[in-house]
Amino acid sequence: MNTYNPDQVLDAISDNAIAVIGIGGLSIVAMFVFFCEAARAGRRDRVYPMALWMTALWWPHDGSYLLHVDDWWGRYDHWFMQLFWFAIIVTFVAESVFFAQTVLYGGDELSPGKSQRAHAIRMVGALAAGVVSWTLLKGALQDPLYLLSFMATLLWGGPSSSALLGRRPDGRGQTQLEWIAFSAMAVLYSITSIGFFGGGFFHSWEYVGICVAACIWSSVLIADSRAAGCRRHSWG
Repeated sequence: MNTYNPDQVLDAISDNAIAVIGIGGLSIVAMFVFFCEAARAGRRDRVYPMALWMTALWWPHDGSYLLHVDDWWGRYDHWFMQLFWFAIIVTFVAESVFFAQTVLYGGDELSPGKSQRAHAIRMVGALAAGVVSWTLLKGALQDPLYLLSFMATLLWGGPSSSALLGRRPDGRGQTQLEWIAFSAMAVLYSITSIGFFGGGFFHSWEYVGICVAACIWSSVLIADSRAAGCRRHSWG
């Protein structure tokens, strides 16, 4: 599938810099709230806060973005990609915390009857599978700036998170604020990308469909978090 021309997209972002910084910046703030809430809730309740397959795919996605640092300061040399690089440091650290919490707290749920050592080995194996899966997926995508995959990560987080919320009727390791922030992140990034990345692929039915699906599912997660009895926020 043809996607976008990176130089044309970056030119469009520069032409719409105020809107991209304003709306996209709010999306980044929501993203930080989501990640911090999840980590705090996991520590508070001593459970893993993010679905395993979600962590296993998000971790290599964000890690590979960081490893492409030469692209953001060399090949493309654009402020938008550089600012995103700094934001992704925060998310990658948070995802590393989620994985550590999965190893420390997830044995009873994910590896019942196994020793802590066996559980840890299984989780490392799951993370390795996520790395391989992301590598294969990234190789198949024509997405040099990660603009499609950022939206895709939000979409594949939906079913994984709904399943996790459904397995915990007491709402442990989750908060309502966490999923409100997740929904805000999805909606604001959708507006930014559809509205200000120059049209073309970002106006296609495939991309708009991904955005609509992610936004709808994110609103479902807010309802799911309330139904599961999640606390309003991680400090309450």
